Amino acid sequence: MITKTFKTLFIFWIASAFILFAVHAQTPEELKEQISQREREIQELEKQAEAYRNEIDKNSSKAKTLNTEISRINTQVSQLRNNIAITEKKIEATTLEMKELDLDIDSAESSINTNREVMIQLLRQLNEISSKDPLVLILEQNRISDVIREFSFLDNLQANLIKKTNFLRDLKESLKLALDSSEKKKEQYGNLAKTLDAQKLAADDQKSEKQQVLTQTKSQEAAYQKLLKETEEKQKQIEAEIINLEKELRAQLNVDTLPGYTKGLLLWPVKDGYQTQAFGDVPYGSITRKYYSYHNGVDIGAKTGTGAPILAAADGRVKAVGNNGKYAYGKWVAIDHGNGLVTLYAHLSSIQVTQSQSVKQGQTIGLMGATGLATGPHLHFTVYAASSFRTENRWYGLLPLGAPLNPYEYL
Repeated sequence: MITKTFKTLFIFWIASAFILFAVHAQTPEELKEQISQREREIQELEKQAEAYRNEIDKNSSKAKTLNTEISRINTQVSQLRNNIAITEKKIEATTLEMKELDLDIDSAESSINTNREVMIQLLRQLNEISSKDPLVLILEQNRISDVIREFSFLDNLQANLIKKTNFLRDLKESLKLALDSSEKKKEQYGNLAKTLDAQKLAADDQKSEKQQVLTQTKSQEAAYQKLLKETEEKQKQIEAEIINLEKELRAQLNVDTLPGYTKGLLLWPVKDGYQTQAFGDVPYGSITRKYYSYHNGVDIGAKTGTGAPILAAADGRVKAVGNNGKYAYGKWVAIDHGNGLVTLYAHLSSIQVTQSQSVKQGQTIGLMGATGLATGPHLHFTVYAASSFRTENRWYGLLPLGAPLNPYEYL
């Protein structure tokens, strides 16, 4: 005979999952609203970042004077501060998302444990009932209607056991997904924290650059113009040397060492970035034409400008890092992808990797800047044939060289 306790246990089990999931019904909603609030704040800050970028672009077309140079640096510092605020909001949002996942994980684990225990007890009692001779079960009842009801109950129980077994399986899968998401969020949090530290250091570097300019010129326009002329002459010489050396390397290139042209082999290295200058011959009238006539990479801008994360285009190992100061590539990183290609990321405001370090596609390796020969914040992205890549020591730092390829063949 099916006991009252057994029926009560079954009814509780049917309802228990819904009760457990309702315990924290308000808290996830509150977290979602807080996350949405952070996202709205980030969008507003990104609008401000775009305004700073437009101001920097406008200033880059003006004649270079001490005042415009100081204004440029001040705007880039403001842009970095704004990007620091964006990163801080992203960290807050990620923290809230981690809390939300923790609630999901706790709820799923609790529900799994409760359902598992009740299921074990029900299966044990069902096994005992099923082992009885059907004739004995019939004789235990006083009326035929009781017999029909008891067998109907057993049929219903078996059907629900199948449903609940599937439910438990789905619950375990949901728990696995929540745990995986939690690990990814923790990794994202760590990357954001590193980016925040790098942005703060980049802001300090910008302040130091401003002080250096003021010290070197003693705040005098004539002294600045003399310094500017000397710097531009050196930059032209350096760019001419790079073009000539890489022309020779292109002529010597063995194309058999290259991977076949494959669109999508490399990731676009700036999230939501856009091209500001193409690969190849520089058109007449371009602001950079006075420095070089051939562009060995593609320039990429970002609406957040200085401090925007720069991403590894593919898995690989850091081949070299360098700093050319206000010449050539400024702060740069080169990554060997082990497939015949080396990628170069230049004009960085900050470098977040070290030589020989392994990196994954999409990993932040540095922050966008305007170091070296740059008219404004952007990423100079070059793809080299790995067999041709090398570095040479110069008076302004380590210089990366190679046979440049059209990045769009692989992006």
